[in-house]
Amino acid sequence: MLGSLASHMTEQGITTTQKGCCCACDKPIVGQVITALGRTWHPEHFTCSHCNQELGTRNFFERDGKPYCEPDYHNLFSPRCSYCNGPILDKCVTALDKTWHPDHFFCTQCGNTFGDDGFHEKDGKPYCRDDYFNMFAPKCGGCNSPIMENYISALNAQWHPECFVCRDCKQSMRKKQYYAVDNKPVCPDCMGVSDSDEDED
Repeated sequence: MLGSLASHMTEQGITTTQKGCCCACDKPIVGQVITALGRTWHPEHFTCSHCNQELGTRNFFERDGKPYCEPDYHNLFSPRCSYCNGPILDKCVTALDKTWHPDHFFCTQCGNTFGDDGFHEKDGKPYCRDDYFNMFAPKCGGCNSPIMENYISALNAQWHPECFVCRDCKQSMRKKQYYAVDNKPVCPDCMGVSDSDEDED
Protein backbone atom coordinates (compact mmCIF):
# COMPACT_ATOMS: atom_id res chain seq x y z
CA MET A 1 0.00 0.00 0.00
CA LEU A 2 2.80 2.43 0.89
CA GLY A 3 4.54 1.55 -2.35
CA SER A 4 1.47 2.41 -4.43
CA LEU A 5 0.99 5.63 -2.43
CA ALA A 6 4.57 6.65 -3.14
CA SER A 7 4.18 5.92 -6.87
CA HIS A 8 0.84 7.81 -6.95
CA MET A 9 2.47 10.82 -5.24
CA THR A 10 5.34 10.68 -7.72
CA GLU A 11 2.83 10.78 -10.59
CA GLN A 12 1.42 13.95 -8.98
CA GLY A 13 4.91 15.46 -8.93
CA ILE A 14 5.48 15.05 -5.22
CA THR A 15 8.72 13.34 -4.35
CA THR A 16 8.95 11.31 -1.20
CA THR A 17 12.04 9.97 0.42
CA GLN A 18 12.13 7.13 2.83
CA LYS A 19 13.35 8.23 6.26
CA GLY A 20 14.29 4.83 7.51
CA CYS A 21 12.52 1.78 8.77
CA CYS A 22 10.26 1.78 11.86
CA CYS A 23 11.85 -0.43 14.49
CA ALA A 24 8.38 -1.41 15.78
CA CYS A 25 6.69 -2.53 12.55
CA ASP A 26 9.72 -2.90 10.26
CA LYS A 27 8.03 -0.83 7.51
CA PRO A 28 9.50 2.21 5.72
CA ILE A 29 8.83 5.62 7.24
CA VAL A 30 7.59 8.33 4.88
CA GLY A 31 6.48 11.60 6.45
CA GLN A 32 6.85 12.28 10.15
CA VAL A 33 9.52 10.30 11.93
CA ILE A 34 10.55 10.04 15.54
CA THR A 35 14.18 9.34 16.29
CA ALA A 36 14.76 8.15 19.85
CA LEU A 37 16.95 5.66 21.65
CA GLY A 38 19.14 5.43 18.55
CA ARG A 39 16.26 4.12 16.42
CA THR A 40 13.51 5.46 14.16
CA TRP A 41 9.76 5.05 14.66
CA HIS A 42 6.45 5.93 13.11
CA PRO A 43 4.94 8.47 15.54
CA GLU A 44 2.05 6.09 16.33
CA HIS A 45 4.49 3.25 17.09
CA PHE A 46 6.68 5.15 19.57
CA THR A 47 4.73 4.07 22.66
CA CYS A 48 5.26 3.41 26.34
CA SER A 49 6.51 -0.12 26.92
CA HIS A 50 4.10 -0.52 29.83
CA CYS A 51 0.79 1.20 28.94
CA ASN A 52 1.26 1.40 25.14
CA GLN A 53 0.16 5.07 24.98
CA GLU A 54 1.78 7.11 22.23
CA LEU A 55 4.70 9.11 23.52
CA GLY A 56 4.90 11.47 20.55
CA THR A 57 6.88 14.50 21.66
CA ARG A 58 6.12 14.08 25.40
CA ASN A 59 8.85 13.47 27.94
CA PHE A 60 9.79 9.85 28.30
CA PHE A 61 12.27 7.78 30.26
CA GLU A 62 14.40 4.89 29.05
CA ARG A 63 15.05 1.69 30.94
CA ASP A 64 16.90 -1.27 29.40
CA GLY A 65 16.52 0.29 25.95
CA LYS A 66 12.72 0.60 26.26
CA PRO A 67 10.73 3.86 26.41
CA TYR A 68 8.32 4.57 29.29
CA CYS A 69 5.91 7.44 29.88
CA GLU A 70 6.73 9.53 32.92
CA PRO A 71 3.96 8.19 35.22
CA ASP A 72 4.70 4.54 34.42
CA TYR A 73 8.44 4.98 34.80
CA HIS A 74 8.06 6.49 38.27
CA ASN A 75 5.46 3.94 39.36
CA LEU A 76 7.59 1.04 38.16
CA PHE A 77 11.15 2.12 38.94
CA SER A 78 11.37 5.10 41.32
CA PRO A 79 12.14 4.45 44.99
CA ARG A 80 9.01 4.23 47.17
CA CYS A 81 8.34 6.28 50.28
CA SER A 82 8.29 4.13 53.41
CA TYR A 83 5.44 6.23 54.84
CA CYS A 84 3.00 6.69 51.92
CA ASN A 85 4.34 4.07 49.47
CA GLY A 86 4.21 6.68 46.67
CA PRO A 87 7.02 7.05 44.16
CA ILE A 88 9.72 9.53 45.11
CA LEU A 89 10.16 11.90 42.17
CA ASP A 90 12.50 14.53 43.58
CA LYS A 91 14.42 14.80 46.83
CA CYS A 92 14.76 11.61 48.82
CA VAL A 93 15.76 10.85 52.41
CA THR A 94 17.46 7.52 52.98
CA ALA A 95 17.43 6.42 56.62
CA LEU A 96 16.86 3.23 58.60
CA ASP A 97 17.43 1.21 55.39
CA LYS A 98 14.35 2.84 53.83
CA THR A 99 13.55 5.77 51.52
CA TRP A 100 11.20 8.64 52.37
CA HIS A 101 9.79 11.83 50.91
CA PRO A 102 11.49 14.58 52.98
CA ASP A 103 8.09 15.70 54.37
CA HIS A 104 7.25 12.12 55.36
CA PHE A 105 10.37 11.47 57.44
CA PHE A 106 9.24 12.71 60.85
CA CYS A 107 9.18 11.81 64.53
CA THR A 108 7.01 8.80 65.29
CA GLN A 109 5.78 10.45 68.49
CA CYS A 110 5.19 14.16 67.78
CA GLY A 111 5.07 14.20 63.97
CA ASN A 112 7.62 17.01 63.57
CA THR A 113 10.24 16.73 60.84
CA PHE A 114 13.85 16.52 61.95
CA GLY A 115 16.03 19.61 62.07
CA ASP A 116 19.74 19.97 62.66
CA ASP A 117 19.59 17.63 65.69
CA GLY A 118 18.88 14.68 63.40
CA PHE A 119 16.94 11.74 64.75
CA HIS A 120 17.25 8.83 67.15
CA GLU A 121 16.07 5.30 66.39
CA LYS A 122 14.26 2.81 68.59
CA ASP A 123 12.84 -0.47 67.25
CA GLY A 124 13.27 0.75 63.65
CA LYS A 125 11.27 3.95 64.22
CA PRO A 126 12.65 7.52 64.08
CA TYR A 127 12.21 9.92 67.01
CA CYS A 128 13.24 13.53 67.59
CA ARG A 129 15.79 14.10 70.33
CA ASP A 130 13.28 15.38 72.91
CA ASP A 131 10.77 12.56 72.44
CA TYR A 132 13.46 9.90 72.32
CA PHE A 133 14.96 10.98 75.64
CA ASN A 134 11.54 11.58 77.25
CA MET A 135 10.37 8.11 76.28
CA PHE A 136 13.48 5.94 76.49
CA ALA A 137 16.28 7.61 78.48
CA PRO A 138 16.76 6.73 82.15
CA LYS A 139 15.07 9.21 84.47
CA CYS A 140 16.84 11.19 87.15
CA GLY A 141 16.23 10.02 90.74
CA GLY A 142 15.87 13.66 91.79
CA CYS A 143 13.82 15.50 89.15
CA ASN A 144 12.50 12.54 87.13
CA SER A 145 13.60 14.23 83.86
CA PRO A 146 15.52 12.27 81.25
CA ILE A 147 19.27 11.97 81.68
CA MET A 148 20.93 12.96 78.42
CA GLU A 149 24.55 13.45 79.41
CA ASN A 150 26.66 12.99 82.57
CA TYR A 151 25.10 11.34 85.58
CA ILE A 152 25.82 10.00 89.03
CA SER A 153 24.86 6.45 89.84
CA ALA A 154 23.84 6.04 93.49
CA LEU A 155 21.03 4.61 95.63
CA ASN A 156 19.94 2.24 92.82
CA ALA A 157 19.21 5.23 90.56
CA GLN A 158 20.86 7.65 88.19
CA TRP A 159 21.00 11.37 88.92
CA HIS A 160 21.84 14.58 87.12
CA PRO A 161 24.92 15.88 88.98
CA GLU A 162 23.01 19.03 89.93
CA CYS A 163 20.09 16.94 91.29
CA PHE A 164 22.18 14.77 93.61
CA VAL A 165 21.55 16.96 96.67
CA CYS A 166 20.51 16.49 100.25
CA ARG A 167 16.80 15.83 100.44
CA ASP A 168 16.38 18.40 103.21
CA CYS A 169 18.90 21.27 102.80
CA LYS A 170 19.52 20.85 99.03
CA GLN A 171 23.32 21.02 99.37
CA SER A 172 25.28 19.05 96.78
CA MET A 173 26.17 15.54 97.85
CA ARG A 174 28.74 15.05 95.09
CA LYS A 175 31.92 13.55 96.55
CA LYS A 176 30.48 13.78 100.08
CA GLN A 177 29.24 11.27 102.59
CA TYR A 178 25.50 10.93 102.88
CA TYR A 179 22.81 8.74 104.40
CA ALA A 180 20.12 7.03 102.37
CA VAL A 181 16.60 7.88 103.54
CA ASP A 182 13.71 6.70 101.34
CA ASN A 183 16.22 6.29 98.46
CA LYS A 184 17.24 9.96 98.72
CA PRO A 185 20.60 11.29 99.95
CA VAL A 186 20.58 13.16 103.27
CA CYS A 187 23.67 14.96 104.58
CA PRO A 188 25.05 14.20 108.07
CA ASP A 189 24.03 17.66 109.36
CA CYS A 190 20.38 17.11 108.42
CA MET A 191 20.55 13.66 109.99
CA GLY A 192 21.81 15.30 113.22
CA VAL A 193 25.15 13.57 112.98
CA SER A 194 28.28 15.71 113.46
CA ASP A 195 31.72 15.02 111.98
CA SER A 196 32.98 13.99 115.46
CA ASP A 197 30.17 11.43 115.77
CA GLU A 198 31.22 9.95 112.43
CA ASP A 199 34.88 9.81 113.53
CA GLU A 200 33.93 7.83 116.67
CA ASP A 201 32.30 5.12 114.51
